Amino acid sequence: MILADDAGEFRDWLRSLLEGSGRFTVVGEAQTGSEAIKLVGSLMPDLVITDVDMPDGDGLEVVRILREQVPAVQIIVVSANTGKGYERMAREEGAAAFIPKAQLSLEALSQVLRGEGSQ
Repeated sequence: MILADDAGEFRDWLRSLLEGSGRFTVVGEAQTGSEAIKLVGSLMPDLVITDVDMPDGDGLEVVRILREQVPAVQIIVVSANTGKGYERMAREEGAAAFIPKAQLSLEALSQVLRGEGSQ
């Protein structure tokens, strides 16, 4: 999986959470939307977790471009900002789910990946 978020501390926390579970492997990290798109093109992960608010291509733009370029990749959008219609927009662009950062957990991710629903 690839983690895309401009906050290094958040990426570090999420990587530790995911890899510590033994169920996920992070193969790359990006600080910007354009970096995320390039990494997906070169590493071909099965999952991308992207923040909405990033420089040089926000998470919604990342979803839109990846849906066209790599339709098989699953994309989960996360954000600390939940009141701006991001969930609706993320789904319209083709994201598998939108999870508010405050609710982000192994269980929430696992439910999405099992197809048991999303936030």
